[in-house]
Amino acid sequence: MSQFNEVLKKIPLPVTVVTVGRGGVENGLTVSWTCPVSFDPLQLMIGIDSKHYSVEFLDSTKNFVINVLAKGQEKVAARFARQSFNDGEKLEGIATKESQTGGAILTDAVCYYDCEVIAKHTQGDHYVYVGKVVAAEILNDVEPMSTQNGMRYTKK
Repeated sequence: MSQFNEVLKKIPLPVTVVTVGRGGVENGLTVSWTCPVSFDPLQLMIGIDSKHYSVEFLDSTKNFVINVLAKGQEKVAARFARQSFNDGEKLEGIATKESQTGGAILTDAVCYYDCEVIAKHTQGDHYVYVGKVVAAEILNDVEPMSTQNGMRYTKK
């Protein structure tokens, strides 16, 4: 497993906050497994641990917003990685605007992709959600944050 972990570290990944929302109830989580899967139509995928507390909320909303964090937003990434917050508490004090699908856009992010869920797949210990992009925008022309040492595998 050690060699496998070292190899995975060679894949740099963007650091994103995925937000979901419906009827004024919002939540968000830090996601490192994000990538495009189709250019026409534009579709992106996110990978989320199947035991993650936000899976049920994401399943019920049928939408998500991928907010690409900027270098220097490590505290934002850490905030949304915490499980102890409930509903909108993670978003308190964070500058946001509502997306077309109802999720929160973090206005200090580099850019966002507003997505409607079109597929969910079980892949090992993760769910892969594929979203059709319905809106996207560059918010700040700054360098995005990425994992410095690529992906880390940790067995539970």
